[in-house]
Amino acid sequence: MFGETEYDESRIYSSVSFEEQLAALDRAIGAGKIRYIGLSNETPYGLMKFLHVAEGDFVNARTISVQNCYNLLCRNFDSGMAECCHHERVSLLAYSPLAMGILTGKYLSVGRGPDDARLNLFKGRYAEGESRYNLSNGIIRKATELYVSIAEKHGVHPVSLAIAFVLRHPLVASAVFGATKLWQLEEVLNGCKVHLSPEIVAEIDEVHSAFPNPCP
Repeated sequence: MFGETEYDESRIYSSVSFEEQLAALDRAIGAGKIRYIGLSNETPYGLMKFLHVAEGDFVNARTISVQNCYNLLCRNFDSGMAECCHHERVSLLAYSPLAMGILTGKYLSVGRGPDDARLNLFKGRYAEGESRYNLSNGIIRKATELYVSIAEKHGVHPVSLAIAFVLRHPLVASAVFGATKLWQLEEVLNGCKVHLSPEIVAEIDEVHSAFPNPCP
């Protein structure tokens, strides 16, 4: 599922049925243990199947959100999920809006960023993330450099640019991020106030056209 762009039937494994999952969630809602349900790392098929099954006996367990990856380097959500979410009124909780920190630009330096940066401090512990956001990949590095340069050109911190880009999406209800330092939190919050002009959006789309979804 993580980073996969093609369907491979050999990787399908047995799982709990949609009906059984929704029945359990419906009971939890009825008991007051949870209020709403959402999905994570889901596909258009999975989302629509959950919604379809819920229309029968589990109307209280209707999916209201999906937590999928969405950032400047990964817009896969827009390919199929966005249409489903738009018509079914399902919001996106966009995780990894900074692409595990590489969109901050800090890993582009010769020393590959501060020693206490997550990808350095816990190197080897994020197999999926490290493979997806691998700056040794020339295309990923080039796209990242171009997005950072757009931020610098317009006097915006790269973090604010990345966050503002995600939040401008009409289906995004929230961006899921992580911060270990106060200044990081401040930059993310600043991103909530940044308005991306048509000129900036055009430059972002130009990079996306040249390097579409290098981190799926």
